[in-house]
Formats: sequence, C-alpha cells, structure tokens
Amino acid sequence: MGDCDECRRGLLRAGIAGAAVLLVPGCGAQNESGSGDGGGPDEAGNDDAPGDDGGEGGSEGGACGATCATGTKTLAFTFAKYPQLKNVGGSALNNAPGYSDPSCGLDIIVVAQPTAGKYVAFSAGCPHACCTVAYNKGRTEFLCPCHGSTFNTSGQVTGGPAPNGLQKLSVCADECGVYVSYP
Repeated sequence: MGDCDECRRGLLRAGIAGAAVLLVPGCGAQNESGSGDGGGPDEAGNDDAPGDDGGEGGSEGGACGATCATGTKTLAFTFAKYPQLKNVGGSALNNAPGYSDPSCGLDIIVVAQPTAGKYVAFSAGCPHACCTVAYNKGRTEFLCPCHGSTFNTSGQVTGGPAPNGLQKLSVCADECGVYVSYP
C-alpha cells in the first residue's frame, strides 16, 4: 500500500504543477519578447543600467515555484533581484553571457512589462550606433539616448536614425520572475 500512496502523491503534485501552468499568467507559454536590470534609475525614473543577476529565484525573500525553463541560453530576471518588473512599466537591463546581438555584438538584454502580464525582451543595442536603449514607461517605447531612435514594444523602429528594429527575444514569466531565452 505504501507504493500506491507514493504514486498518488506524485500524481497530485504533477496535477498541481499542471494547474499552475494554466492559472499563472505567462507560464507554460511564451509571451512577447522582453529583458531587465538592477543598475539604477535613469532620468525617466526607469531602472535600466546593466546589472549582475547572480541571485536565485524567490519572491519576497522566500522560495518560489519556478515553472519556466532555464538553461545556459536563458537569462533570469528574478523578482527578488528586479522587483520593478512586477509593476506595469517596470524594466531592467542585464548582461547575457554568451549572447551577441546581430547589429552591435553587445551582450545586453532589456526587459519591460508594457501592459499587465505582458513582458517583452530585446537586444539593448541600438542598430544605429550601438548605444544601449532604455524603456520609457511614460511613452511605452524604447529610446536610444544617443541619437533619439525610438522602438515600439514589438521592437520595430518608430523614429530614426536607426536603420532597423531591435532583436526580439523569447520570454517566459512565472511567479519567480521573467526568463529570457537568447540564440
């Protein structure tokens, strides 16, 4: 009978995990692209300087139940380290080891939450002169501080001189944070 009890417990755990994937926004499916940081606020009040995301998951100081895939080509923006990402308009930048964007060769990724529950992530290198873009929550767009290029939340150029858009990256979000997969 002990073996059956253990089987039931395993089945119950699997069922609860499956239900969480369906109930928690952003889990189990990939959202639009996006990325993040913890370096400090810019003039617009956005936290956008690249930082080191060495911390493991956790929300409010405790363990959390991460459901998004992780790996060597995934950058984790945990809510414990990047609490600004919990809020609409929050954004962050971070360096992604082994990543090199196609326009500039930079390893910086930017993540933002432009609307409730929707996260986007992009290469942070502006294709014009390789300056690091930041998310402007007031205008719901990404802005290059060097020459004024702007990009919408799909990464498309909305104002030059950038010749093309930002590289879009895959995103998954769960109760622990936002996870960005890169090539």
